[in-house]
Amino acid sequence: MIILRKIKFNTVLEEWFQMQKGNVKESTYATYYHHMNKHIKPYFKDMYISKLKHIHIQQFINDMLNHGRLDHQGGLSVKTVKELVNVIKLCLKYAIKNHYIDSFDLEFHFPTNNRKTQLISDYDCQKLILYLKKSHDMRCIGILLILCSGIRIGELCALKNNDFDLIKKEVLISKTLQRIQNVESHKTKIIINTTKTQRSSRVIPIPDSLVPYLNIELNENYFLTQSSKYVEPRTLRYFFKRILEELEIPYVTIHSLRHYFASKCIELGFDYNCLSEILGHASVSTTMNLYVHTKDEHKKACMNKIRI
Repeated sequence: MIILRKIKFNTVLEEWFQMQKGNVKESTYATYYHHMNKHIKPYFKDMYISKLKHIHIQQFINDMLNHGRLDHQGGLSVKTVKELVNVIKLCLKYAIKNHYIDSFDLEFHFPTNNRKTQLISDYDCQKLILYLKKSHDMRCIGILLILCSGIRIGELCALKNNDFDLIKKEVLISKTLQRIQNVESHKTKIIINTTKTQRSSRVIPIPDSLVPYLNIELNENYFLTQSSKYVEPRTLRYFFKRILEELEIPYVTIHSLRHYFASKCIELGFDYNCLSEILGHASVSTTMNLYVHTKDEHKKACMNKIRI
């Protein structure tokens, strides 16, 4: 007979995790594995599931936000901590379903995330665009594509020439390339998978101004290399960082160019649903909450349209 009070939370967590194999994407499975073993298990250690209370998980949230980084250099982002808590919640739902516990309050408090993504300035962006246009390196044209479409770096790295339709001036986004941890070998590997959600798989119109730079043959070659070899995201990030250093532009992440694109689209009058579809978001609210950063100058211009 199993005495439930003697079962540790981490034991149930591991049992839940093993049930996920084959039921979720390989990348999701690897993310679960990382979150469990790097953050959740070490924190809860020998805690019995019958003793686990709402306050323990709320404290876990606070601790991760304040000093959860593995390098001990501060806290994790709200987004990352929400991912950790999602794993815990999925485990607790499994525990309830399998009668390890009767019930659990799964509503937790997260602070408002006021940290804004650092965007490149308009002046520096024009300097960057001039540099990219002069280059014959397809990695530079790829960065231009991010600025013109807001595609994610993993989506860009997975693009092949035959994803483009230069007659219709469209590009099909249906795959993403990423490096994940191999759960069995504990090493990392590259996988090319379908996009994150159904809405992430999309066809994006190509602006007329970008078409002349897409001098490609429609074949199976990867767009960024024009060969059978791919460029992985971290390599492209290093490449982008070197360009910024060469141009003496203050550091921003390559992902922030997606934010910059979304912000400029709003300033240009794009309707939110159109922009949400271009970015591949699950909802319009995601677009507004995560990627639109209205500048003070634009706010003032809008307010000055009011007449009294």
